[in-house]
Amino acid sequence: MEKATLKAQKRDTKIGGKNLLRAGIIPAVIYNHGKSESIQVLEKDTRKLFAHGISESRLIDLDVEGKIEQVFVKDYQTHPVNEMLQHLDFYRVSQDEKLRTRIAVHIEGKAEGVKNGGIMEVFLTEVPYETYPKYLSEFLTIDVSHLQIGDSLHVSDVKLPPDSKILMDPQTVICHVTHQAKEEAPVAAAAAPGAAAPAAEAAKTEGAAKAEPAKK
Repeated sequence: MEKATLKAQKRDTKIGGKNLLRAGIIPAVIYNHGKSESIQVLEKDTRKLFAHGISESRLIDLDVEGKIEQVFVKDYQTHPVNEMLQHLDFYRVSQDEKLRTRIAVHIEGKAEGVKNGGIMEVFLTEVPYETYPKYLSEFLTIDVSHLQIGDSLHVSDVKLPPDSKILMDPQTVICHVTHQAKEEAPVAAAAAPGAAAPAAEAAKTEGAAKAEPAKK
């Protein structure tokens, strides 16, 4: 996993969050096992670190005034309009404890069934996951190159690191290859313009035959 670092300072909780945000500072908290610590980070640093999005499965070396804490982002809040970060919740990692997080699913390879005209349908792009920090990666890579038309790949088929598991029913389908949907038969072409005229003329004639004669 790519190493990520972020500097932080202890936060004076007497200073309101809005005042911090106006100064380009984001209020945050580190917690684990019911213990929490209020900190703050510079908005410009988070903008660079999270340029490609925030992931729960990315470990961060958080430097709190010289003390390094390994954490990951457990939750965050953004502004409803401009989507700027408003608050960060960091979860403190213990190397000897399993952690629960969510991890992205990365599909790798082109399925044989797709090469033969089938369609790959992916149902899960992220899964709940449990593992030790040393085995955590930003995504799970799943090779689908062997799938034929009609084949499915289930949670139980995914190869995982030791002591790791996806916290879902093992029979949950991650993706499958299906036949292309058959196109519906084209609607019959409308009658040629010339064909409509005789029919209309016949209707007029029939109508005229049924009309009552004019009174003298």
